[in-house]
Amino acid sequence: MQALSNLRSWHRWQIAQALSDIRAIQVHESAIAYLDMLIATKKQHAAEDEVERRQDRAG
Repeated sequence: MQALSNLRSWHRWQIAQALSDIRAIQVHESAIAYLDMLIATKKQHAAEDEVERRQDRAG
């Protein structure tokens, strides 16, 4: 998950460097949106896995 966060930060930096290049900004914003979705999915899966581990320990 850290690698995804680092990649997201890189895209944010690229947007800052793009200045008035709207096409480049849009490409990086799309990449950030996709990375946000991947990060959220990974977090959700991790939470679900933790619930399953707790249930296995309890039952």
